[in-house]
Amino acid sequence: MAQFRFAFLLELAIGAREDAARLMQASQANWLSAQGKLEQVDQYRVEYRARLLGSGQGGMSIVQWRDFQLFLAKLDDVALSQQLEIERLASMYEARRDAWLECEKKVKAFEALKQRHLSAEMQKELRNEQRINDEFNTRQRPR
Repeated sequence: MAQFRFAFLLELAIGAREDAARLMQASQANWLSAQGKLEQVDQYRVEYRARLLGSGQGGMSIVQWRDFQLFLAKLDDVALSQQLEIERLASMYEARRDAWLECEKKVKAFEALKQRHLSAEMQKELRNEQRINDEFNTRQRPR
């Protein structure tokens, strides 16, 4: 049976696909982690606003009120920058997913070629067996 000519390329494509999968998974983990951080910041903003309302009802000085407002503005800035980071990480994840899909296509193409090669080799083998059987049967018949 003849060896598959593209076996080395298939192995390289499989290795590239595995590397791309690892990068994609790491990118997805970073993206999800950033989303978790934004949720934490949002939750803290809600809690801090509630604290501002609670303190406001009990009375507070203008300095305290200004400090609350400045801190809330900083939390808003943090949330905005975290949202931008999430968008950046999401696009990085999509790019890595697209790269993995390209690697997957290459692997599938080489696997299809390998399957065709194996089928062709099997057909050759079957034809050779049939030819040998036919020759044997023609020699066995008495004349």
